[in-house]
This record gives sequence, structure tokens and C-alpha cells, in this order.
Amino acid sequence: MSDAKREVEELRKEIEDLDRDLLGLLDKRARAARRLGDLRRHQAAILPLADHAALRSLLAHATGDMPEAALRDIFREVFAACLPLELPVKVAYVGPEGGAGYVAARARFGAGSTLLAAESTSAALEEVSRRRAAFAVVPFETSIEGPVEQTVTAMAASDLRIAEMLDITFDLHVLNRSGRAADVQRVYATPADHAACERSLASQPTRPAIVEAKTPLAACELAAADEQAGAIGSEVLGTQLGLEIAQRSIRDRRGDRVRYSVIGPRPSGRTGQDVTSLVFTVRDAAGSLLDVLRVLAERGINLTNIHSHPVRGETWSYLFYVELSGHFTDRPLVTAFEEMKRLTRSFKVLGSYPAP
Repeated sequence: MSDAKREVEELRKEIEDLDRDLLGLLDKRARAARRLGDLRRHQAAILPLADHAALRSLLAHATGDMPEAALRDIFREVFAACLPLELPVKVAYVGPEGGAGYVAARARFGAGSTLLAAESTSAALEEVSRRRAAFAVVPFETSIEGPVEQTVTAMAASDLRIAEMLDITFDLHVLNRSGRAADVQRVYATPADHAACERSLASQPTRPAIVEAKTPLAACELAAADEQAGAIGSEVLGTQLGLEIAQRSIRDRRGDRVRYSVIGPRPSGRTGQDVTSLVFTVRDAAGSLLDVLRVLAERGINLTNIHSHPVRGETWSYLFYVELSGHFTDRPLVTAFEEMKRLTRSFKVLGSYPAP
């Protein structure tokens, strides 16, 4: 046996040993998470926001041998996999089973969590308000259109609070049993997913027939039972049902990003690197918006995002959505908010959460 071949075999054996070590550590971490869940069983459900600081610390100590993006994905998967053991709660999300909201909720709360589909943001928030779910995952902002008006309006009328923001890239693929595009004679898809991929599907040489499905999950289940069919769905959903990607990234508009917010009944504590979201309306007077924003500038508070939406049922009245650096309990924000309440027609803090 040559020296090179011997070294290859030794390295493969070393990798096998390391994989077994990793498995042992993952099992140990899962046991610790389950123990945490046992200890917190009768306590209020609080999202462990320390994960954000822990991930930053881990990446800061990395040697660079493993790419940072890969490490980030690996640890996020580990955190998500262990979260249902530590926090076995129900989570509501917006949209159909297997859709973008489902993928966002599953990415944060793990494959073992109990997920409840809701038709709208208001319906998802209602699940939390009525204590049928501990948290709701709702679309909050898109990279194309900014804050989602329906969500901002619903949050302004709710007593719930933003606990966390999730930055999600959602993609759609043609999934089937073999992973070969040539095997796909028909494609199951929801009307919304078909519309999102219409040009890509029309440009395919084979032009497979499109068969309507009620949900992305239903589409994938039909494809899993039909060797000549594919389904439009996410990679997460395909993996869950044993499907392979036959054609990757078929959305007509690619690269769109969506921020989802995790909504809960309680405000989040400080993490040291926080953002606060709030909404307000101003009085009908010259310079009223400038007066409100000057309060922030005078206290050195960093305003990172501002958008406006028309107030429904009112003429030329706008709801302003603002993001600020800091936690709502920070002294500069506390004093600023007291002054802003005096200057505005309505004012509400939506929540503080870890900065990305």
C-alpha cells in the first residue's frame, strides 16, 4: 500500500471517529435541553434569545477551517433542533402547510415543534392572545416592499410584543422522488406557487402539466406517491418527505428576502445588542413629524428604519413605523418615549429584540 493511500485511509478513519464524537456531543446537548425543559415546565414560555450572542461568540472563536456561513447554518440547525426539547410549545404561523411561513417557523422552532397554520396575521396573533399558541411567526418586512402593512396594523392593535426577528430567504424548487427533471411529466402546485414560478415552468422544454394542490404539503405528498410527478415546494419540505430537488430555484423573482417576526405575550429582556420597533401617528400641524424625530436626535438615539402607511378610514393620516437602536428599557429610550407620547396623537412600542 502506498503512503498516500495509507494516509487517505487513516484520515477517513479519523473523520469517522470525529463524527461519532460529534454525535455523542449532540446527544449530550439534547439531554441538557430536555432537562431545561423539565425544569421550566411550569414556568412562562420565554424564547431563549441568548442564542444570538452565543452564535456570535462561537463564530468569533472559529479558526477559519470551516467556512463561517457553514458554521452559522450548522449551529442554527442545532439550536432549532434542541429548542422543542427545551421549549415544547405550539407555534402559529401565517400561510398554508409547507409554505414560507411554515419554513420560517420550522427554522426557528425546529422540526419537532407543533406548528399551527393560520390564514392571516390577525388569526395567528389571535391564537397567541387566546393562549392556544405560545408564539406566532408572521411576515413583517420584505426586501422589495418594506414593512408589511397588515402586520404593522395588527400589531398596533394588539397587546402582544415582538420577541425576535428572523431573516429568511425562501426559495422554491421542483421536487420529485428521483431528483431527475426528465422524470417529471406533471407538477403539483398551489395556485400561488404556480404563479410565482409561471415563467420558469413555461420555459422548460418538456412543459409538464400543472395539477392544482391545496397546500405545498399536499403537493409534495402527491409527488411522493407518483414517480412520474414533481411538486413545487421548499427544500425543507422535500427533505421531510424524502423528495429530491429535480430543478433548483424556479421562482421568477429570485433573491427576495422576508423578515418574519416572532410574536409573544411578553416583552423580551435585554441582550446587549437590541433593536426597538414602535408606531405612532402625529397631529395635523406643520412640523409635527419633525418635532417627534428631533426628540431622538437630541438624545443621540440611532433611527435605523422609518416607513409610513395610510391609516384606513382616515383621510391624509399616516401610521409611522420606526426602528431604533437599543432596548425599550434603556434610559435614553425611556425619556424619549415619554416626550414622544406628549407630541404624538398615538404612540405604541411593538417590542425590543436582538439585532441581526
